[in-house]
Amino acid sequence: MRFPMLIAALTLTGAAPAFAQQLPLPPYTGISPAESGLLVQQEQIRQQIIQQQAQLQALDAQIRTEQNIQEVQRLRIVPRLPPPPPAGRPQPNIDTSQLASIPDAALADSNKKVLDAAGNHH
Repeated sequence: MRFPMLIAALTLTGAAPAFAQQLPLPPYTGISPAESGLLVQQEQIRQQIIQQQAQLQALDAQIRTEQNIQEVQRLRIVPRLPPPPPAGRPQPNIDTSQLASIPDAALADSNKKVLDAAGNHH
Protein backbone atom coordinates (compact mmCIF):
# COMPACT_ATOMS: atom_id res chain seq x y z
CA MET A 1 0.00 0.00 0.00
CA ARG A 2 2.86 2.39 0.72
CA PHE A 3 4.54 1.89 -2.67
CA PRO A 4 1.57 3.23 -4.76
CA MET A 5 1.28 6.19 -2.37
CA LEU A 6 4.99 6.90 -2.84
CA ILE A 7 4.63 6.82 -6.62
CA ALA A 8 1.57 9.11 -6.43
CA ALA A 9 3.47 11.57 -4.23
CA LEU A 10 6.45 11.55 -6.57
CA THR A 11 4.18 12.09 -9.56
CA LEU A 12 2.48 15.07 -7.92
CA THR A 13 5.80 16.67 -7.00
CA GLY A 14 7.27 16.20 -10.47
CA ALA A 15 9.93 13.79 -9.24
CA ALA A 16 8.54 10.83 -11.15
CA PRO A 17 11.05 10.98 -14.06
CA ALA A 18 14.00 11.03 -11.66
CA PHE A 19 12.46 8.27 -9.57
CA ALA A 20 11.67 6.20 -12.66
CA GLN A 21 15.29 6.29 -13.72
CA GLN A 22 16.36 4.62 -10.51
CA LEU A 23 13.50 2.14 -10.20
CA PRO A 24 14.67 -1.36 -11.15
CA LEU A 25 12.27 -3.63 -12.95
CA PRO A 26 10.89 -6.41 -10.79
CA PRO A 27 11.84 -9.91 -11.85
CA TYR A 28 9.23 -11.38 -14.15
CA THR A 29 8.83 -15.11 -13.79
CA GLY A 30 6.33 -17.30 -15.46
CA ILE A 31 5.76 -15.07 -18.51
CA SER A 32 6.06 -16.00 -22.13
CA PRO A 33 8.97 -14.83 -24.30
CA ALA A 34 6.54 -12.61 -26.25
CA GLU A 35 5.43 -10.90 -23.04
CA SER A 36 9.03 -10.58 -21.95
CA GLY A 37 9.92 -8.94 -25.27
CA LEU A 38 6.99 -6.56 -24.88
CA LEU A 39 8.18 -5.58 -21.39
CA VAL A 40 11.66 -4.90 -22.75
CA GLN A 41 10.18 -2.72 -25.51
CA GLN A 42 8.10 -0.82 -22.99
CA GLU A 43 11.19 -0.23 -20.84
CA GLN A 44 13.14 1.04 -23.87
CA ILE A 45 10.31 3.42 -24.76
CA ARG A 46 10.15 4.63 -21.15
CA GLN A 47 13.91 5.31 -21.19
CA GLN A 48 13.57 7.20 -24.49
CA ILE A 49 10.78 9.35 -23.02
CA ILE A 50 12.92 10.14 -19.99
CA GLN A 51 15.85 11.12 -22.23
CA GLN A 52 13.61 13.28 -24.41
CA GLN A 53 12.16 15.04 -21.37
CA ALA A 54 15.66 15.75 -20.10
CA GLN A 55 16.67 17.11 -23.52
CA LEU A 56 13.59 19.32 -23.66
CA GLN A 57 14.29 20.68 -20.19
CA ALA A 58 17.91 21.38 -21.13
CA LEU A 59 16.86 23.15 -24.35
CA ASP A 60 14.24 25.17 -22.46
CA ALA A 61 16.85 26.24 -19.91
CA GLN A 62 19.26 27.15 -22.71
CA ILE A 63 16.63 29.27 -24.48
CA ARG A 64 15.70 31.07 -21.26
CA THR A 65 19.38 31.72 -20.54
CA GLU A 66 19.98 33.14 -24.00
CA GLN A 67 16.89 35.35 -23.69
CA ASN A 68 18.08 36.66 -20.33
CA ILE A 69 21.55 37.36 -21.73
CA GLN A 70 20.01 39.27 -24.64
CA GLU A 71 17.86 41.26 -22.21
CA VAL A 72 20.90 42.20 -20.12
CA GLN A 73 22.84 43.17 -23.24
CA ARG A 74 19.90 45.25 -24.46
CA LEU A 75 19.79 47.09 -21.14
CA ARG A 76 23.55 47.79 -21.26
CA ILE A 77 23.37 49.70 -24.54
CA VAL A 78 24.05 53.35 -23.79
CA PRO A 79 22.45 55.78 -26.22
CA ARG A 80 24.94 57.89 -28.10
CA LEU A 81 24.91 61.61 -27.58
CA PRO A 82 24.73 63.71 -30.71
CA PRO A 83 28.12 65.07 -31.76
CA PRO A 84 28.84 68.74 -31.11
CA PRO A 85 28.19 71.05 -34.02
CA PRO A 86 31.11 71.32 -36.43
CA ALA A 87 33.58 74.17 -36.08
CA GLY A 88 32.42 77.38 -37.66
CA ARG A 89 28.77 76.87 -36.71
CA PRO A 90 27.46 78.88 -33.79
CA GLN A 91 27.18 77.08 -30.46
CA PRO A 92 23.72 76.98 -28.90
CA ASN A 93 23.03 79.89 -26.57
CA ILE A 94 21.39 78.98 -23.26
CA ASP A 95 19.73 81.83 -21.42
CA THR A 96 20.56 81.01 -17.78
CA SER A 97 18.21 83.70 -16.48
CA GLN A 98 15.30 81.40 -17.33
CA LEU A 99 16.71 78.47 -15.33
CA ALA A 100 15.46 77.85 -11.81
CA SER A 101 17.72 79.16 -9.08
CA ILE A 102 17.71 78.83 -5.32
CA PRO A 103 19.55 81.37 -3.17
CA ASP A 104 22.35 79.85 -1.08
CA ALA A 105 20.71 80.88 2.20
CA ALA A 106 17.43 79.18 1.26
CA LEU A 107 19.29 76.03 0.19
CA ALA A 108 21.27 75.93 3.44
CA ASP A 109 18.06 76.43 5.47
CA SER A 110 16.34 73.60 3.56
CA ASN A 111 19.33 71.33 4.08
CA LYS A 112 19.30 72.09 7.85
CA LYS A 113 15.58 71.26 8.08
CA VAL A 114 16.10 67.93 6.29
CA LEU A 115 19.01 66.98 8.56
CA ASP A 116 16.99 67.95 11.66
CA ALA A 117 14.03 65.89 10.48
CA ALA A 118 16.29 62.91 9.83
CA GLY A 119 17.89 63.22 13.25
CA ASN A 120 21.37 63.65 11.79
CA HIS A 121 22.75 66.65 13.63
CA HIS A 122 26.12 67.61 12.22
